[in-house]
Amino acid sequence: MKKISKTIVMKFGGTSVASHDAVMSLVGIVKRLREKRPVLVVSAVSGVTEALLALPRATEKELGKQIAAIRKTHLKLVQELFKDKRARAEVMDYVDEQLKKVRTLSRKENVFPKDKDELVSYGEVMSSFMISRVLRSHKIAAEQIVATHMIVTDDAFTQAEFLPNETRKKTRDILYPLIEQKVVPVITGFIGATEDGRVTTLGRGGSDYSASIIGHCLDSDEVQIWTDVDGVFTADPRVVKNAVLIPEISYKEASEMASFGAKVLHPRTIKPAIEKKIPIRVVNTFNTECPGTLISSHHTGVGLKAIAFKRNVILINIYSNAMLFSRGFLARVFGIFAQQHISIDLVSVSEVSISVTLDNSGQLDSAIEQLKEFSTVSVYRDGFGVVSLIGEKILSRPGLMSDVFSLFQKNRVHLQMISMGASDINVSLVIPSPDIVLAVTLIHNHFLGADNAPENATRLKE
Repeated sequence: MKKISKTIVMKFGGTSVASHDAVMSLVGIVKRLREKRPVLVVSAVSGVTEALLALPRATEKELGKQIAAIRKTHLKLVQELFKDKRARAEVMDYVDEQLKKVRTLSRKENVFPKDKDELVSYGEVMSSFMISRVLRSHKIAAEQIVATHMIVTDDAFTQAEFLPNETRKKTRDILYPLIEQKVVPVITGFIGATEDGRVTTLGRGGSDYSASIIGHCLDSDEVQIWTDVDGVFTADPRVVKNAVLIPEISYKEASEMASFGAKVLHPRTIKPAIEKKIPIRVVNTFNTECPGTLISSHHTGVGLKAIAFKRNVILINIYSNAMLFSRGFLARVFGIFAQQHISIDLVSVSEVSISVTLDNSGQLDSAIEQLKEFSTVSVYRDGFGVVSLIGEKILSRPGLMSDVFSLFQKNRVHLQMISMGASDINVSLVIPSPDIVLAVTLIHNHFLGADNAPENATRLKE
């Protein structure tokens, strides 16, 4: 089937579908961009994913109350969004049908990861149906699409990866006829299914990833992430009050920011877009006049652009004299982590020791026991965080690290570990968790304050 020109994929997050005003803004955005053939991806209503995940732990009495609370959340929205009683009844009948399935799943004696994936999928299923009917009520032809029919994944439940060839064929077969008829598809974010039809999820925040996957499959002109912030900032504006909006950054910089704690994008969002050179735009549902941040292959200058952070990481120090002048020691260590499904985040190596931070804990206890067979291992499960300085050719600024060390020394911030990427785009600092906010603020004010912000950056309005 031929490529359809001028499609844009628009992902709307949980807060963008959680209130009357937010949904009306969504409707206005779709109307305004109708000629660009929008394809919508929606998250569950804000708070519903967490509520669904809590259900298997509930007693029978609590279960009824908690499901009733989820229903009430949707009912309130439906009453605000639909004037027509028949439209209200249609949506609530659909919600009730899904909540019956939720109740059945929640009652299972043993809830395995595959069951959790199916359980949590109903948040997006309900929201996508509701949004499709809201669009119809505003004379926009729309159709709900449950992504389990399109996005084909492996069976890594809770963190599934999509299978490109299978997903591309199904996505085009389902979406192209709708787009040709000028129908707006409203697709469930966050979820997919294995080849044999079992529901999977793409990781928390995976609706961003869903949008990027669909854009990749359709060769879309742009992927838009509609959220509740104006775009990508030089630091988290909730932590650094004088953070500034960055109008454009590169794929590499955005990938590093997402991987090292920036909350605006799901970490895996960038990869499918990079492969097809599809720009990603991060924009605010509640401030549609703001152009947001464009993420693309364009070179946007060198030096420090932004600071990301993680408040808590697992830090492991591995010491062994056998490491000195030996071959294969690092491979042995990393092989153990891989075998136990543990993803390593940062690495720092000396002649006789390795320090790593972990992206996920996997089967950590088993890995530690194996490592102790040939080394001394210290594990810090809490107490440390990571501050990451991000920008292409970040070390091109003379004295960058000496200034950071000086700031830390003056303010008694203890530096536990430092890791520099080979690509010269990220310098990450492991420090005590209580000092994270102080460190981020100090570094931002020194390097990215009013006189040093990236070119064309926009200051956050009060």
